[in-house]
Amino acid sequence: MNITDTVIDLIYIPRKFEDLGNVSMYSLLSDSGYFEAHSQISESTIREALQAHPETVDEWMRFSEDKRTNAGWYFRPSHRGYEVGYFSRSQSGIKSAEYFDRTEACAVFIKNEIEEIRIKGT
Repeated sequence: MNITDTVIDLIYIPRKFEDLGNVSMYSLLSDSGYFEAHSQISESTIREALQAHPETVDEWMRFSEDKRTNAGWYFRPSHRGYEVGYFSRSQSGIKSAEYFDRTEACAVFIKNEIEEIRIKGT
């Protein structure tokens, strides 16, 4: 699988996660080839794919909104555009950044989210 195919698979993961039901994000990432190619896939690579498939941005935002966790990355609208951050109940202070461009914000969220899954192995 080449990098382009891997990135296209990545941006459609929330749809697959919802459609398949009983599957983990880890297994979807593994199936996409991301683990082998992670160092070659940047936020800008992801952003380019999102620009070609803008409907997937809404799917990632819904995925972020539907997460039920004590800690993790999020992507949501804010009063100035879009916010991407890391929430943790056990740590004080939420690390976040504001973006005017929703596609850029989504790419940042995706890269952080999938790297956390890759590193933690869950």
